[in-house]
Order: sequence, then structure tokens, then C-alpha cells
Amino acid sequence: MKKFGRIIVFGLIILMALMVYTGCQGGTSGAASGKPTSPQGRLVVGVNAMNGNMFDGWDNLSGNADIKNLIANYSTIVYTDDDRFIVDPVVVRSMTTTENSDGGKTYTFEINRDLVWNDGTPITAKDFVFSILFDNSPQIRELGTNRWVSGDVYYGYGAYNEGETKVFSGIRLLGDYQFSVRIAAEDSYGDPLFPFWYEITYSSISCLPLHVLAPGCDVVDRGTGAEITGPYTLELLQRTVDNGSTGYRYTPYVNSGSYKFISYDAGNNTTILEVNDKFLGSGPEKTKPLIKTLVLQMTDSATEIDMLRSGAIDLLTGLSGATNINAGLDLVDTGGFKSIDYARNGYGCIWFQVDHGPAQFPAVRRAIAYSLDREELVRQYTGGHGVIVHSRIGFAQWMYTENKAQLERELTTYNLNLQKATEELVADGWTLNSTGGAYTSGVRYKRLADGTLMPLIVEWFSNNLTPVGDMISTFLLANATSIGMQINRDIGDITAFYNALEGVGKRYNMINGGSGFNVVDSPWYYYQPDPEMFGDWNGNFIIDHDLNRYTQQMRNTTPGDYDSFYRSWLNFVKHFNQVLPDLPLYSDQYYDVFNNKLQNYNHNALYPWWAAIGEAWVFE
Repeated sequence: MKKFGRIIVFGLIILMALMVYTGCQGGTSGAASGKPTSPQGRLVVGVNAMNGNMFDGWDNLSGNADIKNLIANYSTIVYTDDDRFIVDPVVVRSMTTTENSDGGKTYTFEINRDLVWNDGTPITAKDFVFSILFDNSPQIRELGTNRWVSGDVYYGYGAYNEGETKVFSGIRLLGDYQFSVRIAAEDSYGDPLFPFWYEITYSSISCLPLHVLAPGCDVVDRGTGAEITGPYTLELLQRTVDNGSTGYRYTPYVNSGSYKFISYDAGNNTTILEVNDKFLGSGPEKTKPLIKTLVLQMTDSATEIDMLRSGAIDLLTGLSGATNINAGLDLVDTGGFKSIDYARNGYGCIWFQVDHGPAQFPAVRRAIAYSLDREELVRQYTGGHGVIVHSRIGFAQWMYTENKAQLERELTTYNLNLQKATEELVADGWTLNSTGGAYTSGVRYKRLADGTLMPLIVEWFSNNLTPVGDMISTFLLANATSIGMQINRDIGDITAFYNALEGVGKRYNMINGGSGFNVVDSPWYYYQPDPEMFGDWNGNFIIDHDLNRYTQQMRNTTPGDYDSFYRSWLNFVKHFNQVLPDLPLYSDQYYDVFNNKLQNYNHNALYPWWAAIGEAWVFE
């Protein structure tokens, strides 16, 4: 699996289990009057991309990410609507933290005794321990997936993950309802794990159904760590998880989350979920969903407003771009529909893959930035519902909102300037023609260290999900040609898009798309210089030790030390602004438009729609 954590929405898959929200956001879409006492009704939600992968470890299209969050299993930690991580009292009876002599920490849990899977099987400590053993096992790696990129935070990870031992020494099964996890002092790269800005997330452990994923196996602890016994082999997982067409990857029927998986229809790209009547709730309020059936329907941006108008779908989330936003607001004006808007926690961008071709040189990336009329692109695309950003910045990030003036002073804005674009290329050695003579016209060339000539030909993959690619073509290609750069554009569907992002098949130098930042935004994974991270977390294929250093400094900030975190973040975004692994285009305002039957729906940048649904209800 290529787990590209920066695509479309999602972000860091390893922390999705944390995103079980609690509380109520008091908003604009409905009052508490008439609130039902039990789940009722049906809601059809339009999503822009979805396939049959319903289990972490394979591609993670936006609709699939939503589904996984809606059926996410119990976790020891939940994230609340008032921006706090807390121990979930529904799951955890007690948790203690011990500081170890090596600088690491151990978290010891006792879970409650009334938790069950939706098939009625009791949930015990073995299911929580199994989730860690499963995710980090060599058998999972052999299956062709990488479910947990940060498993190396656990003590004893290396020996277990490499198959040197079946015993995971840092994970202990202490009883039917007790277990512990030991966090090492350093990860496998030698980076310190403490302090950590999101330290509480180390204690976030979810469960997986041992009896479904590894039938005939058991989890035991003989005093030195936990292990899986029985026929736990690649062949077993190929039967239970993925044999290419069946298994838990496609049909996760047994889960403990607020909703349960019913079906996926590949013919019309529709997934049906129903309330899990065995779910005990989430957080201190023990919140349970009140919408009985959720249908996720893949839509096309060209027709989704018509589908909403006709009643084929009830809710569209994350509308962006002037065309769709204005059409949605016009629909609201006709009556029977409502809208909410919120700042985007992410941005639209061009990703550069910098391990090959002209895009490996920062000067070329800066020349592209100076050649693209971003101001006109943003004006036309967002229609005033967005702003240009100049680094890895989301409109909703507190670091941005609290320090906009300083950022405007200190970041290069890359306004359209073909003279500066040419100067960048000349200074970087793009001064030759195809025979090695002085450049006069056509495509520029640069002599590399090995003596060969590289043409300034940039291969661009453009997805067909939005009109942004056409706008980039309009506002970039002719300008690029005028400075001696040739840009070749390929257009493809979502499958080709993912292949391009992951470096599968034809390699590209630039790809347009967008990144959504998780609440638990973890850029320290995205700029790891380890080539094993290329194509999944490190989607730029970049080795830049300053990007890695600054993001690691962010990671290793003491929780709550906002001043130190901001200083490291500022160093990061300033360096990013100079080397441009991505060319930011815009961070915009998003809109949700929905049928009036949806009540008490309160979605914002840090409170996803699938979380807000847990507080909402419908009237038929």
C-alpha cells in the first residue's frame, strides 16, 4: 500500500482512530427541539472519490477515509469538539503513566468490561493488544500494506517488525482487561520521542477483532511481552484480510464504532452504513448517533448540485470553487436547503516530485512559481472565497491566523514575474541549447555534473476532478514556453492520479491537487529523508535535511509550549517557501449545502462532517 498521507483530505492515517469526536458544536443548522430519542431516517452524502478499500493499509480516497472514520473502532483516546484529547471513559476504566529510566514512558490501561463487537463478541484487552501486534507484524508487511508508519515508537519494535522474534517486548497483556504499551526514548531514526507536541496520542490505542482477522489464533504474554500464537501467517491474512477481491479489506462487517458497514456497490459507487446498536457511545457524554442509515454516494462536481436539488443526495460537504459554491448558494436561496461555511484546513497546490528531472532543482520550481498567475487563478477559481498562501499553510491553522502580518512580511510571494523566472533559470545554469551552445530560443538545457545535457522539459499530471488543471494550463503554459521551459500535460482519472502520486508507472515532475491537514497535523513524517518513505508519506520524494530538522523540532516541542512550536513552524514554512516542494495555490473557504431535513449539523474546519453527523438527526 502506498499510504500517501497528504492527498485530498486526509492526512495522517495512523491517527484516524483518535478522531472519534465528542460533544456538540452549537451552530446554525438546527436547534435541539424535536431531537429524537432513538436513531431514525436516512441521509445520503455526496463524496468526491471512493472505491472498495474499506480498511486502512491501501489507498485512502476521501470517501473511504470518511467511511473508516464512521466505523472506527473504540479507542482509548478521543478528540473533543473543544480541541482537547482526553481519555475516553466509555472505553477506559483507568490509565496510569510511568516515566521509564531510559527516557521513555509506559501507559497502563484497564478497559471497561461491557464493550462488545457488533456481532456480540466481547471486547477484551487482547483485542487492543492484537491491534498493535497486527499492525506492526512482518506478515502485514508481506501482505503488501503498511498500516502503521509510526510503530517504531514502541519499545522492541525493530526485532518484532523484522521477524527476529514473535514477542513484542514493549506491549504487555496484563489480564483479561489490562494491558500496557511502552514508548521508547528514540525512534528507529534516532530521533527523540520525548518531548512530543502530541504526546497524549502515544496512549491512543484502538482495537481490532482478533476472532475475525486471525481466527484460530490467540494473544498471550508469558512475562516478556505479548505475542500472537497459532496459525498467524501470510496465508491466513490473505484469506481473512485480502485475497485480491474478498476479506476485511473490502467487507469490514465486524467493528465496534458508531456505524457498521453494510455494503459497497462498485457499480454505482455507493456505500451503506447503519447504526451499530452495540455501540455504547463516545466521550463523557456517551454520544450516540441519531441517524439510522448513512449512504455515501460518489458524485461528480459537474452534476452534484443537480443531484442535491433532485433529492438524490441530501448533503454535499466541502464545496470549493466559485462555480459550485455559487450554485449551492443559489439552491439555498430557492428554499428547502441550508449552508454552512468554514475555513479550509489545507490548501490547493502543485506537488513537485524532486528525485528526477528538472524539478529536482529548487530554481526550476521557483521559476514555475514566478510564471504562474496565481492571483488570477485564485480569483477565477474561488470567486472571492479563498486567499493565496505562500507556504504549507491552511487558512484555518492557528499559526497562520494569529501571525498573518508577520508571514506576509517574511515570505516570498512569487507574484507573476517572467523576468525573475528567467533570472532563476540563468543563475541555476539553464543557459545552453541542445548542442551545448549558448541558449537563444526554444527549450533551455543545463549541463549536469556527469557532463550530460538536461532539457528543461517538465512532465505534469493533471487530475480531472476539478477545473483547476485547466486554469493552471491557461495561466502557466504559455508563460513557461516564453522563458524556455516546456511543460507536457497528461490528464487522468483518480486511479492514474494515485499512481502518479506514488511514483507508479510514468514518473512526473509536477502534479496538481490539494492537501487537507489533520487536526493532528504531523509534517514530520512527510519530509523524512528515508527513501522507504518515498511515494507514501514523503510524496515529494525529497531529501531536505532542513525541512526534516524544522519539522522534527516541531514534533519535539513540549506540549503546550506554543511559542516554541510557533518558532519552529515559522522556520519550517519560511524554508518551505524558498525550496517549494509544493507550490501553494490557494487556501479557500469551504461550504456544505444540505437538505433541510438534516438538523443540528455543525461542521467546521476542525470538526469533520462525519463527526458532526454524530450530533445531528434527520426528519423525513
